[in-house]
Formats: sequence, structure tokens, C-alpha cells
Amino acid sequence: MTTSRDIGNQAPTGPRAGPSAGDGPTPPGGDGPTPPVKENELARRSVTGFEVFGQSLAATGPTISIGTLAVVYLIAGRGTIWSYILATVVAVLVGYSIAQFARRTAAAGSLYTYMASGLGRSTAFAGGWGLIFGYVLMAAACLAGAALYFGAFLVKLGLSGESRPWQLPLLAVFLVPTVAILIRGVRISTRVAVTLEIISLVAIGVLLIALFVHYGARIDTGQFKAAGSSTTGIALGTVVAVSAFVGFESSSSLGIEARSPHRSIPRAILFTLLAVGVLYIVAAYGEVLGFGSAASLASSSAPLNHLSATAGVGWLAYYLDLAVTISAVACAAASLNAAARGVYSLGREDILPGNFGRSHSKFKTPHVAIYALAPVVGAVPFVMAAYGTSPLHILAYVDTVATFGYLVAYLLVSVAVPFFLARRKALTPLPVIVTVLATAAIGYVLYKTLIPVPPGPYDTFPYIFLAWVVIGLAWYLALKLRNPARAAQLGTLQELETADLESRIAAELAIS
Repeated sequence: MTTSRDIGNQAPTGPRAGPSAGDGPTPPGGDGPTPPVKENELARRSVTGFEVFGQSLAATGPTISIGTLAVVYLIAGRGTIWSYILATVVAVLVGYSIAQFARRTAAAGSLYTYMASGLGRSTAFAGGWGLIFGYVLMAAACLAGAALYFGAFLVKLGLSGESRPWQLPLLAVFLVPTVAILIRGVRISTRVAVTLEIISLVAIGVLLIALFVHYGARIDTGQFKAAGSSTTGIALGTVVAVSAFVGFESSSSLGIEARSPHRSIPRAILFTLLAVGVLYIVAAYGEVLGFGSAASLASSSAPLNHLSATAGVGWLAYYLDLAVTISAVACAAASLNAAARGVYSLGREDILPGNFGRSHSKFKTPHVAIYALAPVVGAVPFVMAAYGTSPLHILAYVDTVATFGYLVAYLLVSVAVPFFLARRKALTPLPVIVTVLATAAIGYVLYKTLIPVPPGPYDTFPYIFLAWVVIGLAWYLALKLRNPARAAQLGTLQELETADLESRIAAELAIS
């Protein structure tokens, strides 16, 4: 098996000899493996293919995304299903690009490790640092979403669950057990996350069936013809719809822990995108049937509850609030899971302080990284709520800022694919065509989030993300000046696919 650095190695703790300090791509092999030790490993080869899929599904959070599908309808009107069809195509193009790396290399650093193999270390650090930002803030947004929807459930019971005295403690109530589950083990956390997500999707399924039964088995030709919708509206709706897919790539952070990473991770990524894409398209068709007009939607403060009443299943509103709450908790857990593994990988590579690269002696989880990030996840919505921001606005604001981290990472990893494959002498026309299309599509999505300039406070969000990236990049460039050997370790903590890889993995499983 070829490794850039043996992933069982102990985290580096200071200056040392290393590969060239240049900013070129991370080479396929290092200068020789350091003798492996058992300290600070993650739970190698412990996660099944279903659990890998569960990580991607939960981080995507389809139930909570369906809850906000109405936003796309307000933009695209009866062309909403076409916005979701196009968004699915865009997401699959990016997913295919990421799968080119996942089939050939496995790492806890996921996309930043992939970028380092194709674009160079400084670019990879900027993209990876931005993706960690995205994961952390998405976890914070989902935490806020859990408190918001559970608060709405409490309101139905006659309590003021959406008020500040309820929202603040609810944030802590949902965060503490989430962190505890993540510390206990990756298999527990992924199983819990996917179970919660599946439970929540049952409620959405019941709602969609009720809508189709209520409106009869008929074809709404107006939706397929996008009656009354403009090409611009559908395109802008696509931009918003793409954000419903972010998180699908998070299973790539389980490269160390997955049993068959070069098979299970690409499959999880692509299957998640296809399954969620079909779900969104069907849900969009059903919800547009239920809303009837944008005016009726605009007057509804709880679109899913409005739809359940329209379909004659008003009792389902209670379950829907709980379902979205459950989905939000699962998404928060999966996003924090991925963020912690990115920070862990940077710690193991000695880019961040080595303590971040430590793992729990019993559970083999990146507990230091989890404990470091969890307070940030909780503090963001807590502070905003304490200062009077409404729960719905917290969810909208934080989710929007987080999305920049994902989109920039998707753009960079798509650009990196041809360079990576060319160096491995595996470049063929299809990946080139797909990655060019993926780059153009994500580039357009990013452009439309910036131009025309959105109204305040959304116009400040790109600068918040940019400030984060600049601060991180300044840290990395300073590290390159102080200690080039340490900086050159970025992206080296990975296993590259070779002919004997699967037999070696099978041997590890047999020994365990």
C-alpha cells in the first residue's frame, strides 16, 4: 500500500525533516514511513458502508431542507421542479468529481487532502479552512433549527417555545447529548444520525402521500411546462436549491475509519446525491400542488404545517415539527463530525497545534477537536439569540454564511481533479468534461450569490467568510516562513489506492 504518510503514525510534535517545502501538489509517496504507533489513531476500518452513507445523508439534512423548499418556490414559481432537477445535475457533477479522489485516496482531511494532491498546499489549506468554517457554522445553523422547530412544537402545546427564555436552554439541551454521542464513537454517531434522519423522512413521506391523495392521481402539466416562470427565475431557484445538497461529501472525512473507503465513500456520495435529488424533485412537485400560488405561500409562516392542513392531515403538524427537529439534530452531529476530523487531520500533520491531532484512548474519536469546536457551534446561535435575533433569522443567516465554505471547496476540488489524475496517469476525457461542467456550474452559483449584491445583512456575509479564510491563510503562510518542513506536511496524511490495498484492508479486519 502506498501512503503519503502512514495514518497510524503519532502526531508530529515539532520541527522535523519532511518533504520539500514548496507549494506544489502533495506527492503520492513520502520520504519513508515513520514507525507506526497505536496512540492517537482513529477507529481504523470500523465503519460499514451503510454508516458511511449515513454520514453523508445526515450532513445533507434532507428533511430540514425540504422544510425550506418553499423559498425556491417563491423564486422559481411553478418551475420549481426544474430548479431542483438542475440543482441535482450540478450536485452530481461535483459529486462525480469528488468521487475521482475518493476512489484513489482516503483521509480524514477529506476535500483539503484532495485539493493538496492536485492544486498545491496553500490553495488546499485555504479551501479546507473554509470548509471547516462551513461545517462548524452548518452545525450551528442546524442546532438553531432544532431549537426553532422544537419551540414551534411547544407552541402547539400552549407554551412560549419560540421565546428567548425557551430558545437559549434548548440550544444547550440539543448540543450536550450531540457532543456526547460524537465522543462515544464514530459508529454510534453515524448510526444515530442516519436513524434520526430516516425517522424524520417518514413524516415527509406521509405528507407527500397525503398531498397526492388529496389532489388525485393527475399530472400537473403546468409544473412541467414551468407555466408563468421565467428562465431567470428557474436559474436563481437552482442557485438556492444547490444549497440543499451541501454536506453530501462529508463521508469523505471517514477515509481512515471506513472499512472499504475506496468503494464505500464514492458510493455513499453518489447515492446520497441521487436519492436526495429524487426526493427533492418529488417533494417540490407535491408542495407546489399544495401551495397553489406564491401568494398563499407568502402568507404562511409554517409552510409544512400549511400543507398538512391543506391535505386534510392537520394532526401531522405536530409530527412534522418533531421530524424537522430530529433532522436538524442529525445534521448538526454529522457536520460537527466532519469538522472535527478536518481539524484532527491538520493537527496530525502538525499544521495546527499537535493536541488537535489526539484521539480518545478508548473510543478512538477526535475528542480534542470535538471539544474545541462544540463551544463555537453552541455559542454562535446562543449569542445571536441572547441579543434578540429571532430563531428563524438565526437559521437563515448562519446557514447562508456556512454555504460559502462548501461552495468554494466544491469549486477548488473540481478544478483539482484533472491535475490529480494526470499525475497518476489516469486522466481520461470523461473526468475532464465532467469537472469542467462542475467548475462552471459551481462558479455560476457562487457568482449569483454575490451579484447582484444581496440586501443587508446578507451583503456582509461573503466578507465574514473571506476574513476567516484570510486569517487562516495568514497562519499557514507564517508557518511556511517559520518552519517550511512542517508546512509541507499538509495533505500528506492519506492512503492512496494501489493494487494490494483491498487485501491489506481485509487483513486488518481479520486481525481485529
